[in-house]
Amino acid sequence: MPGIEALLSLIGPAYLAYYGFTVPVMVVWAILCAALWIWNNRPGKRQNGGAGRSRSASLIFFVFVATCYVAAHTGVYLLVQHLAGLWA
Repeated sequence: MPGIEALLSLIGPAYLAYYGFTVPVMVVWAILCAALWIWNNRPGKRQNGGAGRSRSASLIFFVFVATCYVAAHTGVYLLVQHLAGLWA
């Protein structure tokens, strides 16, 4: 199931927000999750062994994926931090 690791990675910012970790820790978590997603979905890992991307294209793709991960993780982090403040 593609994308399951992306959904499971959202548990991290919820945990970090609930226990009061700072935003930079959450950003590092998001970048590590993006790197793991890129690694698990690299072109060389496919069944047909497709042609790889150039180095610059790979870097641009990683920056795009990491930006998406940071945005999604920030949303979850802020939501849980707000809810944790209401529960306290």
